[in-house]
Amino acid sequence: MNENNGINPLSPAIKRHLDNLDSLNPRQRSHAATELGKQADPRVVPPLIKVLHEDINTYVRAAVAESLGYLNDERAIFPLMDALQDTSSFVRRAAALSLGRMHAKEAQVVLLRALEDTNIYVRRAAITAIGKLGIPDLGQVLLPLLETDDRRVQRNVITALHRLEMREAIPSMIALLEEYLYAPCPQELPVVKALVVALGKLQASEALPVLTRVMRGYVGTRSIAAKTLGELGDPSAGPALVEVLRGRSTGLLVAALASIRQLDYREALPQVRPFLFSSDPRLRREATMTVAQLADQESIPVLLQMVQNDPSPLARPAVVEALGYVDDARVLPQLLPLVDDMNAYVRAALIPTLVTLNNGSPRVRVALETLAQDKVRHVAAAAQRALEQFEGEPVVIAGDVGMEEEHSSWLPRWLTR
Repeated sequence: MNENNGINPLSPAIKRHLDNLDSLNPRQRSHAATELGKQADPRVVPPLIKVLHEDINTYVRAAVAESLGYLNDERAIFPLMDALQDTSSFVRRAAALSLGRMHAKEAQVVLLRALEDTNIYVRRAAITAIGKLGIPDLGQVLLPLLETDDRRVQRNVITALHRLEMREAIPSMIALLEEYLYAPCPQELPVVKALVVALGKLQASEALPVLTRVMRGYVGTRSIAAKTLGELGDPSAGPALVEVLRGRSTGLLVAALASIRQLDYREALPQVRPFLFSSDPRLRREATMTVAQLADQESIPVLLQMVQNDPSPLARPAVVEALGYVDDARVLPQLLPLVDDMNAYVRAALIPTLVTLNNGSPRVRVALETLAQDKVRHVAAAAQRALEQFEGEPVVIAGDVGMEEEHSSWLPRWLTR
């Protein structure tokens, strides 16, 4: 802290970038503006606003407009609104995107005006920004733009409408998707994907027939359609999802298995079980989670064999986790020895499973106490939290050895699922 005014001094990096805003080299000024947008220090906002107003170089002003959006400081809203009148389309586009990123409702009028900009990229940026403002009534302004012949604009409008939760757009989206299905072509694929995603986000159950057709035959969008059918939550999509399990596309199979699980479609279990023996670990993992969450008792012996013998280091943790969903404490004797497993992911997955299956057995507590002393700190911390649920008393964690660097981000996510 600065002893005189109690304010943290600027870091050397920020000082250097601020100095470079005055460089004679426009590339250096542009780079400085970009880097200042990453600093998360509100003191850089006034100098950037000054550059936005005064710098003669288009690319510098555009870099500043973009950085101000990332800094998300309300002092930048009105300068960015003014920048929508800049002579450069690069600056206008960056300003529009930043106002959207900041969810700046104050900018709705100028963004609506930007829909008439002479530059298509500025118009598309304005559409994207309007979709992020969170003002549902603006959807009525965007809805007619679905009829444009420009696929790029269509895609932006579709995304903006679903962000605005514009359910009134569902019939138009379905009609548009039907039109694209009639004569598919590769150039339309991004729009079709946007339509499928939007209909899922809008929970458009009336779109189930057309989405089923997309899943069955629109190459490049089938797995997205399968995922969307699960999101809609309508069990009547189950038979179509089972049908595509006969296919060969791994992405489609993974999506279909996940959606079957999401729909709680137990009728699919006979078709799901064979995937437990797939040569692809991704399919084994997805099938494992599906049979477990559908509480398939018939699959328990296979899952227990997979815990011991599956060759994939990532499939085995999934099986351990899945056995917790089965919720059958009779599997505990086969799981408890895993406290000494060589795979840290297996030990990590074991903790929530033991908590779920705990039947009051002292052996469960002993296992958790052992894991609380694990040499991998994230495993030990998770076991400590589990023990605290039972007694409310902290357990001292021995050691401070972390996972290897390449796994450090994956394991914490696994532990907090």
